[in-house]
Amino acid sequence: MKDKKILKRVNYWVAIGIVLIICMGIFIWWNNSKKKTPHHKLKPQPALIDNTSTRPSSYTTKEFKNLLSQNYPDIYKNLNFKQKPTFYVIPGLIQSAAIKYTPPGQGQPGIAYDMDPQGLAIIDHKYLIISAYSKSKTFDSVLWVLDFKTGRFVKTVALNNIDHVGGITYDEDHKRLWVATINQEQRAQVQSVTLKEIEKYNFKKQKKPIKFEHGTNLSAPLRTSYMTYHKNKLYIGYFDKIQGGGQLFAYKLNKKGLFKKDKMQDGLAIPSENWSTYSQIQGISFDRNDILLSTSYGDLNSQLLIFKNKLNKPNYNLDLSEADKTIILPPYMEQIIGKDGEIYMLFESATALYRQNPNLLHMDRVIKLKVKFKDRENSKE
Repeated sequence: MKDKKILKRVNYWVAIGIVLIICMGIFIWWNNSKKKTPHHKLKPQPALIDNTSTRPSSYTTKEFKNLLSQNYPDIYKNLNFKQKPTFYVIPGLIQSAAIKYTPPGQGQPGIAYDMDPQGLAIIDHKYLIISAYSKSKTFDSVLWVLDFKTGRFVKTVALNNIDHVGGITYDEDHKRLWVATINQEQRAQVQSVTLKEIEKYNFKKQKKPIKFEHGTNLSAPLRTSYMTYHKNKLYIGYFDKIQGGGQLFAYKLNKKGLFKKDKMQDGLAIPSENWSTYSQIQGISFDRNDILLSTSYGDLNSQLLIFKNKLNKPNYNLDLSEADKTIILPPYMEQIIGKDGEIYMLFESATALYRQNPNLLHMDRVIKLKVKFKDRENSKE
């Protein structure tokens, strides 16, 4: 009888043990299933890819972060370190593949050492594009293509002009990249190339510039300083360095994403709207219900101006006094992009020319800034 009780008790504890082991196994499986697959680090890129440099021109990542935090602590605090990549290294600042514009070797592939970044575009969360021109006008302008999700350099796209290419923008509705150029009469024009052609293009094999699909001459402005696409319109602006002040023009596109023929006069596209702007505007973008403008001139600090979008109101101007928020940034800021509550910013301060200035913070990376749109600094009551 006693043996039966002992056996019964042993069986009881064995059963309890088995249940505990099973529960522990289920817990371990559940806990491991929650863990994300470890992110494998990408192998470092070669210093050169098809004659275009891929490494930062001025600083290591640690040096860049330290200098930015010391000189612009408010900007550093608002960088998004959780989402990678935090920075996009600007390629081609040390050297870039390009087409030679001047003799000897005119029209042939070469290597430019003086490329100056100007324009910025994001293509379908797939690519980040940077436009650049040769400061000496020795080489034609280029587009540098980066992988949007990793920041890695993909390729150089050669253009068939020496223009400033101060504005580029992507029409996500029609899969078309617009580039601001200048025509033979030295008037402003915009030309486009499809995403399909960009992806097909291979500078090393083709050894010639990419072909633009469409081109349109503009009646205004005479030159293009910046440009963006928003809701089936191209917004194109310019500021006069001598007279000061600036103008912003809107061009409505047709269902195919091209300029309307009935809005042409003497072969020039006619804008549907225009506004006065603050001087020294270098970039424009729309995000949510806001308009973003970047201002920069010389080696003084740049500014990011954020406006509530009131372009539909009569006599509304994008002047400094109308800005709902002003953010101070390093000098030589160029084009900006507002996307999903973040602002991507391009600078030209790490070019060969400006790297000679030891007192300048050389922004050799595109940075991403988080901005609290609801909590506006310097807001007007």
